[in-house]
Amino acid sequence: MTAPIYIQNRYQSAYSLLGAMADQLATALRSAGHDVREPDPSDPPSRGTFLFFNVPPSIDTFPPALLERDSDLRAVQIFVDHPFALPAVVLDDWHARNGLENLRLCLPCADDTHLLRLRFPGLNHEWLRHAIPRDALCDADELTAPRWASRTHDAVVAGSIASEAEVSRCLSDLPPKSSTIVRAIADTMLRDPRLGFVQALDLCASDHALTTGDWATAASLWRAAIMLVNRARRVGVVRALQGIDVAVFGPDAWRAECTGTIRYLGNADYAQVNRSFADARVAIAWGPTQFAHSYSERLMLAMGAGCAPISDDRLLVRRDFNDACAIYNAANPASARAACDHLLNNPGAALELAARARASAEQNCLWEQRIAQLIEPAKAPPVPT
Repeated sequence: MTAPIYIQNRYQSAYSLLGAMADQLATALRSAGHDVREPDPSDPPSRGTFLFFNVPPSIDTFPPALLERDSDLRAVQIFVDHPFALPAVVLDDWHARNGLENLRLCLPCADDTHLLRLRFPGLNHEWLRHAIPRDALCDADELTAPRWASRTHDAVVAGSIASEAEVSRCLSDLPPKSSTIVRAIADTMLRDPRLGFVQALDLCASDHALTTGDWATAASLWRAAIMLVNRARRVGVVRALQGIDVAVFGPDAWRAECTGTIRYLGNADYAQVNRSFADARVAIAWGPTQFAHSYSERLMLAMGAGCAPISDDRLLVRRDFNDACAIYNAANPASARAACDHLLNNPGAALELAARARASAEQNCLWEQRIAQLIEPAKAPPVPT
């Protein structure tokens, strides 16, 4: 453990997510005995590992050694969004300088990553599960029937949506044909949540004489389609929860949807989401809309907080957390309400689920359990000849 690890921890990100994750990972690495340092622009590193989250503002903010051939400094990029949100300009520039030979991209999104090598030749990438810090775990002794029953809210919902005005502006900025295709893609995804954006694009393209397979075209349609799907799905679920004591955390766009028993409690940064789940008997821990099969840290935070988590039905959720959360069908908001009602009306079963979820989070979801993959990745198998 002699080579230093430099972690960039200053970011401009919604809900302070990236900076918090960087600090959590740094703490886990130090606890494991690694030499973790904050990069100093006046004395840039020339050896070791440079670890950063998501997107640098410019390639010029990197230590110069990263862009040199045969460098002793390597980079690990943890990118928590869909591949279409990657900074193509930065990666293209990096590729031109040293062929991306010392970059490893780690994504908790497993969706559509088969496209990465086609768009960014030479890019090494792998799936890295999300993680949470150990202090996001509730005290296991708190998982008793009286304490669970005394939690503040029946259910907590946390997540972002765009307002109707923002959706309208986004669509109006597109050419008319693109706007039509975006709506068709969104309708297809809403009907069948098992379809990711790329699959929905392929299905809709033939109706609109659009040739698929072009990264730039797909990326230009992706953000607007996801915005439409995200708002429709999440608003539908919250409306279906009317009659249950629900606390909603997120942007101001939620305010208009919070009436009756549904209360808007303001925006919440990353740290507050965990505390909010700890006030709930049940948590709606939906996954990121831009992923169809993968999940985010939101489910892990709900599991660690000791509430009974409910996730939308996803392939990797079923694989990794089959007995640690309840499932609802994202195409049918009433199924989320049914899952909530079942757990709230059966507190014994809900508490058992909460205990299994908390144990699963401790066994499988901590940053300290990601260190080996980040710092000492497995060697790729040889390519058959």
